Amino acid sequence: MLIWETSAADEASAQRVAQHAIGRAECLRRDDGQGWLVLCGSGVAPPGVVETRATRILGAGDVAADAGAWVFLVGIWTPREWGEELCAWYRDEHGPILLECPQWRGFELLESSVASGCQFHALHRLSDRAALDSDERRRSRATPWFARLAANAWFDAPFERVLAQRASVVACPAQ
Repeated sequence: MLIWETSAADEASAQRVAQHAIGRAECLRRDDGQGWLVLCGSGVAPPGVVETRATRILGAGDVAADAGAWVFLVGIWTPREWGEELCAWYRDEHGPILLECPQWRGFELLESSVASGCQFHALHRLSDRAALDSDERRRSRATPWFARLAANAWFDAPFERVLAQRASVVACPAQ
């Protein structure tokens, strides 16, 4: 999967970025007003666009582009020796608890290459942004496993979090 970040100001500009994808591209407006995310399977990012190439590690629930109007993208760096532990926590505890919330439709855990450690990207599909304030999310962050991970300086607070709302899906011809 490719995650393109652009400072485009409007949907038409984000769609022009999406035209560089091959196949379908999803345009998502960042809730913080800092531009757009474009999600696609392949393509060549235009100049000025920050590209992240990531491989799916695991996922659960509905992760299709139409699963929910909201995407919650979390960037997670871990030391290499904690990578498997983080994946196990997501797969066995955190993800399943989140999916108990009806508005939490699905999630994927992706990994991209970095010089040191592990760089993960959790891509959550939400039907309503209120899922972020749900009892299930609070419960998923109040377990002994979460506390064990949270004892590390790299865990939780340094994570990059982006909430974005889907504006359009663009069908792009093969280039």
